Amino acid sequence: MPKIISYTPSWLSRPSPGFHLFSSNRSADSKRDAERGSNQSVNGSGNKRKLVGHVKTIARRGTEIFVVVDNEIRWSDLGMLKGDWEKREQEKKEPNKRKSAGVGATNGTPVMKAAESGNSYRAIGQPIQQLSVSPGGSFLAISTSHTVHVALLPHSSHLGQGQWDPIKLKGNNIGPITHVLSRSRVVSALWHPFGVLGTCLVTVTAEAVVRVWELDRDNRWSFDTPSLAIDLKKLVLATSEEDGFSPEGLGRNKGFSSDAIGMEAISACFGGTGSETESAWSAMTLWIGMQDGDVYALCPLLPTKWAPSSTVIPSLSIAAVSKANLQDGPPTDSDESRRQRGQYEWISELDKQEPKVIRGQSIFTPSVPVYNRPSNPGSIPRLQGPFQIFPEDSEQDLDLSDLYVIPAKIDREELMNGEGWDSESDASDEEGLSAAVICLITKSGSVLLCLDLDGVEGEWLPKTRPFNTSPPPDSSLAPFEILETLKHGNDLDEEWPTFSPDAYSPHAFFVTHSQGVYFFSIDPWLKSLENELQNTSTTGSTFRINVLKNGPGTLRERLLAFEQERRYNQLGPVTACMVLQDSDLGYFMLTSVAGQPQAVILDKPSAEFPEDLPLEDEYHYGPDQSNLAIGPPRLAYEPPASLWGQSSLPTFVNKQTQARHKKLLKEEIRLSAVTLGLMTDAHRIVCQETYELGVAAADLFRRCERLQEELRNQIRGASDAAYRIEGLLGKNADDYRVEGEKEEGGEKGKAGLLKRLEDAKDRQRKLIGRHEKLREQVSRLDGDSLSEKEEQWIQEIHQTRDALFQPETAKEDEHENGEEYSEPWKRFDEAKRLTGDLVSRALEITEERSPSEETEDNDRSFRVPPSLRKAKVAQVMDLLARESVLVDAAESRLQRLSIS
Repeated sequence: MPKIISYTPSWLSRPSPGFHLFSSNRSADSKRDAERGSNQSVNGSGNKRKLVGHVKTIARRGTEIFVVVDNEIRWSDLGMLKGDWEKREQEKKEPNKRKSAGVGATNGTPVMKAAESGNSYRAIGQPIQQLSVSPGGSFLAISTSHTVHVALLPHSSHLGQGQWDPIKLKGNNIGPITHVLSRSRVVSALWHPFGVLGTCLVTVTAEAVVRVWELDRDNRWSFDTPSLAIDLKKLVLATSEEDGFSPEGLGRNKGFSSDAIGMEAISACFGGTGSETESAWSAMTLWIGMQDGDVYALCPLLPTKWAPSSTVIPSLSIAAVSKANLQDGPPTDSDESRRQRGQYEWISELDKQEPKVIRGQSIFTPSVPVYNRPSNPGSIPRLQGPFQIFPEDSEQDLDLSDLYVIPAKIDREELMNGEGWDSESDASDEEGLSAAVICLITKSGSVLLCLDLDGVEGEWLPKTRPFNTSPPPDSSLAPFEILETLKHGNDLDEEWPTFSPDAYSPHAFFVTHSQGVYFFSIDPWLKSLENELQNTSTTGSTFRINVLKNGPGTLRERLLAFEQERRYNQLGPVTACMVLQDSDLGYFMLTSVAGQPQAVILDKPSAEFPEDLPLEDEYHYGPDQSNLAIGPPRLAYEPPASLWGQSSLPTFVNKQTQARHKKLLKEEIRLSAVTLGLMTDAHRIVCQETYELGVAAADLFRRCERLQEELRNQIRGASDAAYRIEGLLGKNADDYRVEGEKEEGGEKGKAGLLKRLEDAKDRQRKLIGRHEKLREQVSRLDGDSLSEKEEQWIQEIHQTRDALFQPETAKEDEHENGEEYSEPWKRFDEAKRLTGDLVSRALEITEERSPSEETEDNDRSFRVPPSLRKAKVAQVMDLLARESVLVDAAESRLQRLSIS
């Protein structure tokens, strides 16, 4: 986890302009009236409205941010806000220098002037639920619950001008007859990673309808009609392009269909960002999550004109050619064969095109090659899924809220064909998984990480209906880990948990919900899992998988907690956090809670850990102020709005009292129904405000008491540390002796301390040596394959184990291999039986022989020498002893294995 440097900085705290950028201009009573009116407009009553959909009301373009407050968009630059605040604070500290420069109190930069006047932002009146800036930074997608608008963003130079009037953006409504209140709500509005200069928008509705919009400033028709519209409920059952998959038009009655069950989309995202280090199919794959937990994929989903990265087409060409070469015999009519032929035709048509080069929007933007979408084998991709996550007999259901995809890395060895990668590329880009990681989060705050081991590749619907139609093969995702973000018994509020990408690492992400902001990173197990996926040997894989399963797991840490803020003010949901990395701002995370900005400044994590620890020559024991241990950062106290906000009581009379009753307020109080009503309403307002003031004051009192106790503990700890240091290096330093030495021979003072330090260095050097030896042994065990003799020994141990604990299974295995089954101790008994049989037969033969034969034998002097006879008997007994020892050793080893 990146280290937290500090929390919300002063230039985003009250009363800075950065704080007013997020705060509302309405009074408390007007906010309650607005909430009451919105609730009644939605459900026709005063009941509490249930919020549906994600809240992403903070978007950025570099360091510029766009924030939604009171149904208006405010635009500012975080770098300018920070710089102007620091300049103002510096002028406060040096008033004499400011007067000598001749700068008045009302002069300065435009941002400072705006701060003094209270208009440090630009406002646009729009009801907004989500914001999204195009990859090129020219368009801003503004989404409400049912409508989508695209506005042309002004240039950044407008922020430095002295005029601060609201800007009327030039924009258009996307789908004026498609995305309307009478139709399904909008789930996601995504910018396509391969859109030409960021002009392709993809919208997904709750009815599982995907539309691709190719926007053109000079063509109004491009904002009215999508270039591609797909109804997933029809596509899931379609077998060819002849089947109807277009969504129903406006005004048509929609009857009940069993296909619509379980096809309510909840969120969507692309499988990549269009980077050169991602796999070729990632950025053109649209992942859709359904409410009941089903996950689908559309690949490839492309506009008619698209701009791929430099590695997409070469990677696809190499993969298609290699698959075509591996296919033996004539082509078949199987799904796999049709998919390979379709990919080969698709990439072949793409290779024949001459791309049209379009210059960038500025001199600093490189030119972009634009290709046309291939027409063969078709323009409509096949819907892949639903992906099976849990076994069929499992009753676990997922109430999905959002999904996020970490793309698989590109196969550089296959792409470069052994030529090597560009040396200027970042070394951190080489890290990654060869399989995509699908991150799912439920409404209960559970994060599920799944691996797409098979990989999603391009599949198309045939233009005509095939003769042999078979159901598509089952797709599955391998669940890897389930992480919880809430304690047992905690419930989320109205808003849904939302993913946010990390600006530094592609293998990390953030989760935002009403209880806080959480950081997740898969770096701890990324490299180990990739080594296991690349290892073709299955020997010892079970052991390595168990080690990986019992390892550290995904890194999870809570950065912010919102319990206090949500307790005081329930004026709105928590917006999804936004993460950026800038040379001036640093590693910066920003969100908004109840009209107050909440930020965390993180330390940039190191790319990789050093392989070797520094030796004694590299240590510097001099006093270095930068290495002093400091306490953990503390979240600055932000007073709730009840302590500094305006009371609604002064405006109550003007807004709630009728004109004919206002004159009664200037006269003497008379007992009447009107006076009683005014007093009751005023008492209700005063009671609510005094209650909020009491709660805020009580919390402030508890914080002060806790702060005093923590200060006492710190003083006590500092005193103890000072006493120990004084004992080592103070007045009594000469009386210090090394522990474990006798009083006569022990070294005193500085010499004793140096000796103790040298002993510590020696111990560390020994530990480093042991660590290196263990690392070398583990690397040999992990990388080298087992020899033939070792594999035979393992097989023999397994057979002996089965013979002891599972004799029936071992017997069946032996009969299948055509061998006779025999247990170890039975072989020993058989050897003893044969020995006794041979001895008895020899005695019988000796007794049966006649005296004449014995006389003849004596005459012939044919006798066995005693030494030879003794040697043979000793040899037989030695063989029997060795057999018994082997059996006993095998039994004891198997017993130890069973116990362990």
